[in-house]
Parts: sequence; C-alpha cells; structure tokens
Amino acid sequence: MFDRHFFTARRITLGLSVEELADEMAVAPSTIYRWESGETCPSIRTLTQASRHLRTPLAALMGDTETNH
Repeated sequence: MFDRHFFTARRITLGLSVEELADEMAVAPSTIYRWESGETCPSIRTLTQASRHLRTPLAALMGDTETNH
C-alpha cells in the first residue's frame, strides 16, 4: 500500500516543493497533492518513477502493509 506520509516526508526532506517534484515527474501539481492527501494513489509504474526522483527504494514508498489500513 502506498505510504503517502513517507512520500510527503521524503519530498520535504529533499527540499522539493510539490511543484518541483511534479515538474520533474511530468505530472500536474494537483496529482501530487491528491497522492499526499490520500485522495488517489499512484500506479506502480509511477511509484517506480517517484522512487528515482525521491532517491529512495520503491519498497520505502510502499510502506509496511501490516500497519497501513
């Protein structure tokens, strides 16, 4: 399951604004906002791309499925 809290924290840790990350990923900033709010979840393909931009393993963006409900 997508860990939106880790995603957001990692983006902030890297000093990236929503707009900067969206630009790097070629998606609309509103898409990032929807992911971070939990309104929608990115596809596995998009998560793979995000993991490269956020310099973190894909598994980290997936979180611990035992505790995510």
